[in-house]
Amino acid sequence: LQDEPLYQTYRAAVLSEELWGVSEDGVPSSTNPGEAPTFARPPGPRNTLWQELPAVRASGLLDTLSPQERRMQESLFEVVTSEASYLRSLRLLTDTFVLSQALRDTLTPRDHHTLFSNVQRVQGVSERFLPLLSRVRSSPHISDLCDVVHAHAVGPFSVYVDYVRNQQYQEETYSRLMDTNVRFSAELRRLQSLPKCQRLPLPSFLLLPFQRITRLRMLLQNILRQTEEGSSRQENAQKALGAVSKIIERCSAEVGRMKQTEELIRLTQRLRFHKVKALPLVSWSRRLELQGELTELGCRRGGMLFASRPRFTPLCLLLFSDLLLITQPKSGQRLQVLDYAHRSLVQAQQVPDPSGPPTFRLSLLSNHQGRPTHRLLQASSLSDMQRWLGAFPTPGPLPCSPDTIYEDCDCPQELCSEPSTPTKAEGRNLESRAPPKHLHKSPEGENFFFFFFLGSNLYHMEVPRLGVEPEL
Repeated sequence: LQDEPLYQTYRAAVLSEELWGVSEDGVPSSTNPGEAPTFARPPGPRNTLWQELPAVRASGLLDTLSPQERRMQESLFEVVTSEASYLRSLRLLTDTFVLSQALRDTLTPRDHHTLFSNVQRVQGVSERFLPLLSRVRSSPHISDLCDVVHAHAVGPFSVYVDYVRNQQYQEETYSRLMDTNVRFSAELRRLQSLPKCQRLPLPSFLLLPFQRITRLRMLLQNILRQTEEGSSRQENAQKALGAVSKIIERCSAEVGRMKQTEELIRLTQRLRFHKVKALPLVSWSRRLELQGELTELGCRRGGMLFASRPRFTPLCLLLFSDLLLITQPKSGQRLQVLDYAHRSLVQAQQVPDPSGPPTFRLSLLSNHQGRPTHRLLQASSLSDMQRWLGAFPTPGPLPCSPDTIYEDCDCPQELCSEPSTPTKAEGRNLESRAPPKHLHKSPEGENFFFFFFLGSNLYHMEVPRLGVEPEL
């Protein structure tokens, strides 16, 4: 096993075999059923085949085993030889690059740690894993290996999750160092040119752990396909494949989570909380789900929406898994936070207007100040509006749904010409010349004035029709 090629060479040989028509189990695709496979492979460095071992040839197993069992032996043995290649590459990475004092002198401690992460712990797991796999030393016939793989996958293999989680920072650090650190790049080129490195670049070594864990899953899938139904081999292969697959799923989830966290950090640097209480945005459980630019339709100060020239304000909405941020774009890609609310306290409802642009009403039942707010928003397209409507619950029909409901900035301006006493206990007195807001008109034409609404007490009073004069 000490003579196995570097893992990078092994991977290249695997790809070459696929191009030459050799299947993953080492059998040429042209082999006829029942015919003993010859395992011919393309020229070049490659891993040792099980049938090439002196102990196997001397045992006479090649003459007694069925073609199916010989394929199984080759598949099991590839787990061992590929792990030997992998460990050889890890040792080269550690001895040549990680432990190089000359290379360390060109880096800060933080950059050195980020660049190589916990690769030495990954190597330690492989150092303990390979001897347990090497059952071929005690007997040329390999009974099983999947039980050993399963035991490590549910335990020590968790180091792969930690390594892959930091891979994004690793790649960014490497690119930055190559662009800005002349001493580092010069020393790295010198190390890569050493004969033992075979002119392989450092990134090809840094990618080894993730490549190995994904290749191991493929090897287990190949073994499982060849096991007998109901056999102990099949049970062990299923357990091992399931455990390794969970490791890969955890790796992918951690990579996604790290990218989301990076996105939150970059977004936080753009946010400006000017008149709004600052909010800690970065959280492991929070993720950005929807982002888009909308236009708020409003009225100018002191005016009415349809009686004066409307005001259009560009907004950028940021919807997270638990939070909605309403921001306004500023220069330099900055975003000024105008309001925010918990996602469960946000509702969206389409405003029917076939002739106009797609418009919907966004309601915060309780904003950052604990107050209800409403905004009339226009989307650039119908599909864009549907995305936002689908992200929030649609409120049910309001009481007295046939009535006319006016927007706060669109309500008619009126003056009371005579003092009035409420006819209901929950009403309020209305003094002469008081400017109430006309928010609700019933089908019968009776006018109602609402002072508190949407979760607050609904104080209103009924005003005689002849006692109200439109404001000129």
